[in-house]
Amino acid sequence: MKLSGLNIRERQVMQKILIIDDEPQITITLSEFLSARGYAVVTAMDGEDGLLKFDTEKPDLVMCDIKMPKKDGFQFLKEVRASKRWVPIIIISALTDPSSMLKGYDFEADYYLTKPLDLGDTLKSVEIMLSLAPFRKED
Repeated sequence: MKLSGLNIRERQVMQKILIIDDEPQITITLSEFLSARGYAVVTAMDGEDGLLKFDTEKPDLVMCDIKMPKKDGFQFLKEVRASKRWVPIIIISALTDPSSMLKGYDFEADYYLTKPLDLGDTLKSVEIMLSLAPFRKED
């Protein structure tokens, strides 16, 4: 399938995903899963390191936990959304209560996935968010 002169697989190779989660098993699993599907993956273990890597690595999409040391996911969202660079952000969290989910959307998360993650749903969410991103980019 062609999209903007590149087939989807070629386009994926250029797309970078930043995964921010303090659970090593989550970052390892997602990193291996998404890398095997042609995405470049960068990881961070907390929101503070996530902000640094957001600025230096320029990811096309961010997947971020909420409960993390140093800066939580809500603080990360607040600071990223205050910047001039927009990227889709998917929350990945064990917090399944409606108030946490609504708070995530209030902080302008684009999608909310609950743990334990279903890898099929996760991949579909990544694909959808990345396919919609060109329609929203502001930089």
